[in-house]
This record gives sequence, structure tokens and C-alpha cells, in this order.
Amino acid sequence: MSIGSRMLEGFKSQAVRAILWAAVFAWAVTSIIDVSVELMPSWRPMLFTAIFLFLYVFSKVYPEKQRVTLRWTYAATLLLAVWYILYSLFGAVDVQAILFHLNYDVGSEAVQDQAFEQSMVAIIPFVLVMISWWQLAGMSRGMAFLNRCLPATLLVLNPLTWAGAAGALASAGPPPMDLSLAFKDPIGVGASGPTKNLVHIFVESAELTLWDEERFGDVARPLKNLSTRAWSAENVKQVELTGWTLAGHVASTCGVPLLSLGVIHRNSFDLVDEILPGAECLGDILKRNGYTNVFLKGASLDFAGTRGFAANHGYERLLGFDELHHRFPGRVNLWGLHDEDMLQVAYEQVSELDKQSAPYSLMLTTLGGHAPTGLISPSCEALPFVSRQPNDTLKAFACTNWLVERFVDRLERDGLLKNTIVVIQSDHLAMRNEVYGDLQASDRRNMFMVLGTEHRDTVSKPASTIDLFPTILASMGIPVPDGLAGLGVDLRGEMSTLLEKLGTDEFNRAIAQADELRDRIWGLDPQLH
Repeated sequence: MSIGSRMLEGFKSQAVRAILWAAVFAWAVTSIIDVSVELMPSWRPMLFTAIFLFLYVFSKVYPEKQRVTLRWTYAATLLLAVWYILYSLFGAVDVQAILFHLNYDVGSEAVQDQAFEQSMVAIIPFVLVMISWWQLAGMSRGMAFLNRCLPATLLVLNPLTWAGAAGALASAGPPPMDLSLAFKDPIGVGASGPTKNLVHIFVESAELTLWDEERFGDVARPLKNLSTRAWSAENVKQVELTGWTLAGHVASTCGVPLLSLGVIHRNSFDLVDEILPGAECLGDILKRNGYTNVFLKGASLDFAGTRGFAANHGYERLLGFDELHHRFPGRVNLWGLHDEDMLQVAYEQVSELDKQSAPYSLMLTTLGGHAPTGLISPSCEALPFVSRQPNDTLKAFACTNWLVERFVDRLERDGLLKNTIVVIQSDHLAMRNEVYGDLQASDRRNMFMVLGTEHRDTVSKPASTIDLFPTILASMGIPVPDGLAGLGVDLRGEMSTLLEKLGTDEFNRAIAQADELRDRIWGLDPQLH
């Protein structure tokens, strides 16, 4: 018998087929779960192995072929695929997002092409699941038993099932608050007296939760050192549509969540030219009041719509990876510039801005704490404070925290913080990383502090990053009427925040149905409804 014939016979054997199709099934299911819950890289091979071994063992239970009916299994699988495609396109099972595209003409060719490509990619693992299950289901009595259990299991696990139930319950209750009625347009807000310059540092994922020394050791020590001479807020929670970098920028400087345009959501805002053209944000207000505004980030500004946001909201000098990488040949990481190099550029910019007569603001965003394992700058690798941390994620946080403290101290030592406030905050809560379990077991909060004011106290009222917008303006000497701007409240005053009034769940429900507010801040024509 030839080698080819022996290989063909081997392929036909049930054992080899079981191994092959179990591997295909395990890969496809792992891919689906990975996208759905953002697995840590080290978890993927473990999950694949667990699924593969589970199937292989069941294929050996009473290994005689069985006749099976697949229609109910396939129906439940296709229903799960519907959820998965909707999740890939809209970031959630969102009927409002689907209806949005029926009411508004934002379906440019680029948007349509991306939606089609995302749908095709999303369906691939489900096609592989159905093909591999067709081969596996009848291999043994054990697999036939699994096939009978799968439809009900898939229905229970399908988020679409739970979304339908949640929608039915929500419709039975009172409608959520109309956030458009709470929105205070800050257009016309200006300085009535002396104002201060602004250095605004977004520290990637550096939530206040990491200050818990029992869980995370001394990783936040540099930021704690800075907080001793700062005013701070210690109860800044995360609400819907504020939980990634651009959304954190929008919430903190525009006072609104980054409301989606249907399939244009999260990291696909590069598909539109302007981000929130109907919103008046911090950069707009400062530019109108004579400020020079600089936007600095180590990653590419073309990713996820960052350039469209900054360029259209008052920042005339935009510096990202594409503009700066030539200065640091061979010194890049997975996302862009190392934090130490970006902070050096920031120091140079502040030095230059300090020489001019006009007031200025500089917004910069670090990369070090980025999930899943962080990005450590070269100068930190031999630093004992960093090297003694137990994993790469905490090493990265320790490194960036140390660099930020050194940067602020350097500015102060060189006399560059006269008449200047420094805002240091997390852009959002950390995503899945090596300490995610400990973070989830904690009462999670964002970090926010302001240096350079006469205040040194800590505010504990329930708030969200949306409230940081009027708080920053007031700290600069640009008060807003009644302490309100956007949906935010100046945390230094006595006014209750929306989060305080509504609670997190009700506030999130209001955000999910904020169609009128979306139309306003995106400059959409309500006549198109």
C-alpha cells in the first residue's frame, strides 16, 4: 500500500477524524469566546485544550455510530451567531442601533464595507462549528448525548435570550430619564478673571483601585506621592460608553458619553470626519478664550478616531506616533512610543509653551498600562521599584507611575508650573489584564487629582468621568453657570451629580436610550426620524 493510500486510510479512521474535527471545533469555539469576553493570551491555549479533550473523551464513550438530528442544534447555533454578529457590529445587542441606520443616512461606502466585512468574519467560526459538529455528533453515544443537550444549553448561554428578557422587564417599568433635558450646553462659557494653564495627563488604565496596597502592593506609590499636594476625587465610577481611551477623553473633556452611531462605535470612529460636532468641549472653550492647545499621544492619532476628535475640538498642534516616531528610531512598542519618550516630548512642548504670552493647555495620554500585559519603558527595566513587581502588568503600571511623578517634579523644579494646574487621571478602568481578577474583586473607581490649586481635600460624592469636565474648567478659573456643563457637575461644589441622583444602573439605562442627546451632540437632523 502506498504512503498516500495509508494516509487516506488513516484519515478515514474514526480516531483521526475525531482528533481533527475536535480540534476544529475547539479552535472555533475558543475564537468566539475570545472575542466575546477578551481572554488573556495565556488562557486561549488552555481553553482550546479543555474543549478538545472534553470532546475527544466523549467521542470515546460507547464509540459506535449513532443517528442524530442536528436541526435544533443548528437553529440554536445560528441564533447565537445572530447575537455574535450584532455584538461585532454594534458592541451590544442594540435594537436602537439597528433602527438608527434605518432613520439616518450615515451609511457611507466605508461604513457599509466595514459592516459587511465584520459580518463575514464573525460568521466564519460558526460555520466551522456546524461543519465540525456534523462530523462529530454521530461518532458515539456520548457525542449523541451532547447533541441532545446542546440546543437548550446554547439558548441559556445566548446573551440574546437574556437581552430579550431584560428588554421585556425594562419595557414594563418607567422610561429612563431623558438626558437631553439634563444637558447644559457650555457654549459661551468664558473666563471672567485670571485663568491658569493646563497640563492634562491621562494615565492609561491607572484606576484608583490599584492604590489598594493589600492587593497591589506599592505600585501606585508615585501617584500617591503626587496626591499629597493635590485636590482629588475618590469616588469616580465608570458608566456606559466611557470605558475606552477615546470615550474617556470625550467624557472628561466634553461631559457626555461617546454615544454611538449604530455600527460606528468604540474603535471605528475613524470612519467619520468629525467626532461630536455638536458638542462644545474643553478644547473648544479654551481655544475661544485664547489658549494654545496641544494634543499628545504615543500611539497613532489615526486609530479609533482620535485625530478627528482632537482636530475638531480646538487642538491645533497634534502630535502622535506618525509625527514623532522618527525622533526615536528603534524605540517603539506594540502601540507606539514608550512613555518615557512621549513624556520627554511633553516636557519640551511645555517648555516652549511657557515662553509665549498666550495661555496654553497640553493633553497627553500614556500607553504603559495598556492591556493585556502592559508596556514597560526601557529606562524602567533596571529600576528596583519596577523589577520587584510580581508580573508584567504591575511592572508596567509602576513604570509609568514613576515616569509621571518624575515628569511633574521636573516641570515644577524647572519653574514650568507657575500659574498652571496639572490634572492627572485614569482614562478608564483597566481592561482584562494579569490582575483583572483582583480588580474585579474590588470596588472599582477611576483616579482623578488636580495639582496647582489652593485646595488639598478629597471629595467622596458619587461621580463619573463625565463630571470631570466642569471640574477641570472651574479649577482653571473658568467657572460654568451653576457648576453644570454637558451632563457633568463641578465636583468642588454642592450640586448632586446625575450618578448620585439616578444610581449607576439607571444612569446606564438612560445613556443606552439617549437618542435625543445623541442627535444633538452629533449634529444630526431630527427630521430624519
